[in-house]
Amino acid sequence: MGAFSISHWAIVGVVLFVVLFVLGYPASRVLKRIGFSRWWVVVALIPYVNVVGLWILAFVKWPIERR
Repeated sequence: MGAFSISHWAIVGVVLFVVLFVLGYPASRVLKRIGFSRWWVVVALIPYVNVVGLWILAFVKWPIERR
């Protein structure tokens, strides 16, 4: 009962795939199009920090507007 079985690790792998590719990839494309670094996706994937990141994104001058 103290160790994780292969089925537990398979579930972890599927969840990581869904979070990183199904949610993270489209968000990184949007961030790239508005002129931000794709690394902002890391902020979007952290609970509670993503709300702060969204507020920053909403009120900061976008790099694409500066051109």
